[in-house]
Parts: sequence; C-alpha cells; structure tokens
Amino acid sequence: MSSCVSLSLEDVPALLALEQSCFGDEAFNDTQLRQMLSARYGLAIGIWQEQTLVGAALLEVLVPESELHSLAVLPGKRRRGLGAALLKSALSAARKRGATEMFLEVRRSNQAAIALYERAGFASLSVRRGYYSHPREDAIVMRKRLASPSPGPVGAEVTSS
Repeated sequence: MSSCVSLSLEDVPALLALEQSCFGDEAFNDTQLRQMLSARYGLAIGIWQEQTLVGAALLEVLVPESELHSLAVLPGKRRRGLGAALLKSALSAARKRGATEMFLEVRRSNQAAIALYERAGFASLSVRRGYYSHPREDAIVMRKRLASPSPGPVGAEVTSS
C-alpha cells in the first residue's frame, strides 16, 4: 500500500494535473493551489505511485475548525482504499494541529464519496443549493467532530505547537 506524504509547492504541477483529471472545470487552478500550500493553515497530503501523484487531499486548518477542500483519486485508481487512506491522514493532520471538527462539501450525486465520508464518521449538516456549476448541482455540507474523548482534563488532547 502506498503511504501518504505531505506535498509542497514543488508538487503543484502534479497536484494540478490530478485535480483537472478528477474535477475538470471545477478543479483548483495553479494560483489557488499555490496560495493554499503557501498559507500557514493550508495542507496537502498525497499518495505517489512511481512518479505519478495518484491521490491527494487538500485541507485548511483554522483552529478549532478544519475544512477538507478536495479529496481526489485518479479515476483508474479508485475503489482501492486510497481515498480512505488520504481521508484518515487528513483527519489525523487536522487533529494534530488542534482542530476539533472538520467540514466538507460534496456533490449530492457523488454517492461513492458520501459513503466514504459517512464511513469515516461525517454526518450531513445542510445543503447548499446550486453550489456546483458544471453541471449545476447542490452540495451536501458534512461535518465530523475530531476531538476524541480523552481520559485527562478537558483540552488535554490538544497540544500546542
């Protein structure tokens, strides 16, 4: 199984290609990816197979919240656990940075992604009408609480960096 690694600005061309192959017109562009990866609160996690970036998760952590902006796996590499591995890694990274919940938006028609998020403990929160444009479609906003119950005093599980 391939392992999840942090991505940096030098990985933007590979990230851009992955985003475009997964999301077409709605993919993040080069500028947006560079801004996200340059920001203190931005984070990208990827899975490489040989020289190809086959999957990536893009998130922002603005404590106490985190948001999963993108979870992409190359079409030919889906249904092999890569999305689940990336999601687990993203949740862990957000938790380590002190986030207590994670939000995301997903197309209403993307049943595979919704099932993945539900298995990971996300619950539907609301609907954003017409959020996506190519084609126009509602987004389901989902949330997962990240703070795991700890045996210590309240806040003991949050470490400051």
